[in-house]
Amino acid sequence: MPADRMCEAFDFVEGLSSGRRAGRTAQLAAREEVTPMKVSAEKFEALIKDLKDDSSEVRARAAEALGKVGDPRAVEPLISALLDINENVRAEAAEALGKIRDSRAVDPLSNALQDANELVRWNAAWALGNIRDRRAVEPLIAVLQDKSSYVRLNAACALGVLGDRAAVEPLLSLLKDESWKVRYQATRALGMIGDSKILKYLEDMSDESPIVQKAVQEAIEALKQRK
Repeated sequence: MPADRMCEAFDFVEGLSSGRRAGRTAQLAAREEVTPMKVSAEKFEALIKDLKDDSSEVRARAAEALGKVGDPRAVEPLISALLDINENVRAEAAEALGKIRDSRAVDPLSNALQDANELVRWNAAWALGNIRDRRAVEPLIAVLQDKSSYVRLNAACALGVLGDRAAVEPLLSLLKDESWKVRYQATRALGMIGDSKILKYLEDMSDESPIVQKAVQEAIEALKQRK
């Protein structure tokens, strides 16, 4: 199963507790390729300065813009922004770090998975999947039991992209999740990881959601091709 098809886009963001809705959809490519936004040196420095502006709206817009610029020099200031008092700023910082894809952000983003705000956790899970550093596997496994289904599905999605077999058993437990969207992403992730030992489990699986059941069949075919 190609990595760029592991997590298909649904309108999962609807319902998240943020007016800005900065969160990613649950669509992860092997790595999301973003064409950097070109800015002058003066503009770049102004954006860095804006991360410390008195206005949370200005700080959030600066973090969002820095993610689009994609300059690694913004990584440390954005890591600091993960601790901002405002949840929208923290969420934008997490997303921006995922776009820049610098390994320095892995540990801070892993810590952000425990943020009080679900949108921050959602974005942090997406970002860790997009950075694709296996140090994120254990922190992502830990949030597969998050109270938010949105966080659970993005963590499952990220684990599928990372492809570490340590995630297989934890992902299997999500196949009984109350949310069909979580079950769907967990199934797709298992197909992506490709551990043939779970083939019989999937063959015996039946889900009330036709979308999940279709994903089960696709995962089975992917696993058979790897045997």
